[in-house]
Amino acid sequence: MRSRLALALTLLAVGACTAPTGDEPSTTTVAITTTSTAAPDAPVCLAGELPFVGEGVIAALDSPDQDAHAIGGVRWFPYDGCERVELSFLSPLGSPASGIGPIGVTALPESGIVRVSFSEQVADSAVSDTMLEGDFVGSWHVVEGLGEGLTVDFHLNSPADARAFTADSPARLIVDFRPAETDRVPVMTVAGGGVVVLSPQPGVGLYPLQVTGYADPDTAAVRMQLWDETGIVIDRSLSTLSPVYVWHAFNATVNDGPSGLVRLFVGSVDGDGTPVSGVDVELDLP
Repeated sequence: MRSRLALALTLLAVGACTAPTGDEPSTTTVAITTTSTAAPDAPVCLAGELPFVGEGVIAALDSPDQDAHAIGGVRWFPYDGCERVELSFLSPLGSPASGIGPIGVTALPESGIVRVSFSEQVADSAVSDTMLEGDFVGSWHVVEGLGEGLTVDFHLNSPADARAFTADSPARLIVDFRPAETDRVPVMTVAGGGVVVLSPQPGVGLYPLQVTGYADPDTAAVRMQLWDETGIVIDRSLSTLSPVYVWHAFNATVNDGPSGLVRLFVGSVDGDGTPVSGVDVELDLP
């Protein structure tokens, strides 16, 4: 499969030389700009009657004759007042897929994420992540280990509502983003040094403490440490090994530990166990 994906990536790189227009299908991995064919007052990512959702299930989709085996590319199209992301897929032979299969799209405002989940048949990817720094979508990560198949997390730069639908010939998933219709406070995931921590969020926490997130494709394991004023109280290694070259999820439960103001570190350490790169989460624990 790696050789077929390498060929597919070569074809994607060649296709990147041609700028897309409107919703014209393409398997280019990332396109920063595009030309809209919609009227100036109705960009395509706002047109139509499909509702936008700010929390919970955005869409539960399915398609017959599933042959999607890998995520082939992710394209981003910024417009005035909204953004569109388009995902393409590859069959086991490396050709454009014609059916994606079951898809779940969920808004997680408590994490500042819109998450796309696939069935276990979508088990490989030709792409892993990209920083976009859009008004709404800041980055995306392809993650293994959060569900049956691969997951794509869109990290938001500001509160946004979203909608999702599929398109044919070839099969694509389209996710549109627009400003949230609520006064939600922006929530940003804690990320850095090749690590994303989804929980716990900084602030007051409780035991048992659930430590979840994911690490970049080059990281085989991360170190989780809880520090108080005396030093390291809890020190664990969490495996993030995976056969797929995407981000890998980790999950740990701390049933009991230090009280008061503590620091959770997740990332890489040197030979003495001293943190080198990663993220710190400041917590107040009972």
